[in-house]
Amino acid sequence: MTPLHVGGVGLWTPGFASAAAWVAGTPDPAVASARAAILPPALHRRATPLALMVATAAAEAASAAGATLASLPVIFGAALGEQSALAMLEEFRRGEGMPSPTRFHNSVHNGPAAYVSMATGNREFSTTVAAGWETPAMALLEAAALLAGRGGEALLVLADQPPLTPFELRQPFPPLALAFHLSCDPGLGTLAALRGPRRGEGRAPRVPAAFASHTLAGALAVATAVLRGQAGEVALGPAGARGWAVEVLPGSAR
Repeated sequence: MTPLHVGGVGLWTPGFASAAAWVAGTPDPAVASARAAILPPALHRRATPLALMVATAAAEAASAAGATLASLPVIFGAALGEQSALAMLEEFRRGEGMPSPTRFHNSVHNGPAAYVSMATGNREFSTTVAAGWETPAMALLEAAALLAGRGGEALLVLADQPPLTPFELRQPFPPLALAFHLSCDPGLGTLAALRGPRRGEGRAPRVPAAFASHTLAGALAVATAVLRGQAGEVALGPAGARGWAVEVLPGSAR
């Protein structure tokens, strides 16, 4: 499989407003919600926390690569996706009547990608992948297939947040959004190259304990390796849920 070259990385999680802050290890307690500066006020008011996270990470990755977000195909991956449907079901259970139209249109799995598309006028290819613990691997495979067939550039965005009642996890994790600007052309991405995904164990993701059980633990480990210039094969699933891996080949930043 042709390596995918990484031109930029975006990241948002509470305490870290950007990938640069994450790799520097400088948390900011004031960072509690994603800014999503690319969303105009009307969209920003209606957007869910997950959509805000996705917009923030996507804009950072595109900007870091010197790419125009409006012209990039987007592959969005989320194992758990939006939480609005759970909130609506709880309202029905309590007999509170029909949900608001805003909550209803925010309940679909591809909603966050749609917010980015509307905000930027992006009419390029867009798809959403949900594959449980294998979501990072399957979304990366989708991006690799797209670029192998069409060439050019693409944006891979992964995001998840802990589920609401009654689906809480035994080991809750923080909200997290990651974005990777990808291309088969080394001239368009020089931070690193990714070879895979392929079936394999790889090394367990080396991430902070709070993210050890995250659906995106492997993807966070890959992003960290890319940003720090570290080489090696990384498992794309969390500890105990491995099976897909990707090899990180550091490049030279522009």
